[in-house]
Amino acid sequence: MQENSHKISAAQLFCILLLMRISAEFVYPTSGGFGGTGLAAALTAEVIRFVVALPVLIYSFKGRAFYYAIWRRNRFWGWASATVAAALLGGFTARTVIYSADFAQRILLTNTPKILLALLLVGFAVYAAVRGAEAIARAGALFLAAAAVITLLVILADIPYMQFDRELPDWTTGLFITDLIERLTRSGEYLVFAALLPYVRESGNAKSGTRSGAAGLWYALGGVLSAVLLCVFFGAVLGEYQSMTEYPLAAAASLSDIVLFKRLDGIASAVWLLAAAFRCGVMLFSLVSILGECRRKEESA
Repeated sequence: MQENSHKISAAQLFCILLLMRISAEFVYPTSGGFGGTGLAAALTAEVIRFVVALPVLIYSFKGRAFYYAIWRRNRFWGWASATVAAALLGGFTARTVIYSADFAQRILLTNTPKILLALLLVGFAVYAAVRGAEAIARAGALFLAAAAVITLLVILADIPYMQFDRELPDWTTGLFITDLIERLTRSGEYLVFAALLPYVRESGNAKSGTRSGAAGLWYALGGVLSAVLLCVFFGAVLGEYQSMTEYPLAAAASLSDIVLFKRLDGIASAVWLLAAAFRCGVMLFSLVSILGECRRKEESA
């Protein structure tokens, strides 16, 4: 893996985190939560993520690498926190690979073996991790722009199908809990945020910590806004049908009909799959970086 040192900007860090966040919405199957129940689960998940990540955000404003700061206080707890974070990232990476391969087989490549699709995703992730932080940051900005454009086209093309007065289901506590757990178990962005802090360069008169902390806060806001907008969009376009489809965004894309592309679902699904593959690469790079950071500090101590 290349030593890229401090080569990414805070803006690129924000792009990486937001792309990771919305890529999970693209390829992860839903638990059927929609309407007020789904919106409440989405917002609650964002709040829980933010509260859990507060220590990381506080350290980021101080310009400190989170895992190294813990290691300096106590080597055992430094290694323990790094190992737990790496294990979680490994689990999130594996889960994303499995769900992305399933998404690709169901939506795009129906005759391709799932194991082959998973191996291709793993290969892409390994390649991205080997390329390093700077290459990941550049690709993240490009992938985010592509995903934003194609998603905006889907939304615009679906305007004729939007009905904001659709009857939504009553509150369901069981579905809320299921949806909340499902959303929390697809998290991993704040772990990546902590892992990439040492790679953020200083810019102008502002310290890297100030800009990194701001990127984290902007990401938190972006996560809330994207969750709200997608829940409202799905409810307006799909209505109760949302509870019967595992991939509501792909279902919404299948309704789109514009002059140049006729139907956007194939193009949109391909872009979203690339975004999910990028998510795997970022998490794999972060996993190795976390353990490598502690190992280097141990060797130099």
